[in-house]
Amino acid sequence: MLVCALLMGYSDLIATNEILQRGMGELNPFMRFTQEWLGEWWLVAKLGLTYLMMWLLWRGKSERQMAYVVAFIATPVYNNLFILAGSN
Repeated sequence: MLVCALLMGYSDLIATNEILQRGMGELNPFMRFTQEWLGEWWLVAKLGLTYLMMWLLWRGKSERQMAYVVAFIATPVYNNLFILAGSN
């Protein structure tokens, strides 16, 4: 589950970066603020949140709850892929 969480965080980072390179913006207001405030360093904050989530998952007691969290982390990745597919 931890590897899946890391892969989802990395996939979200790559997909978000591709969306930004195509001239579209971030939909998440928290991440939009982070991008405006930190500039190019927003990537560090995004990866930091991914590692924080992995640490919390590692401390989790139930595999079912961990699976729910990983599925929740995957939601922005799927959304980004739909946005990228619609922009072509």
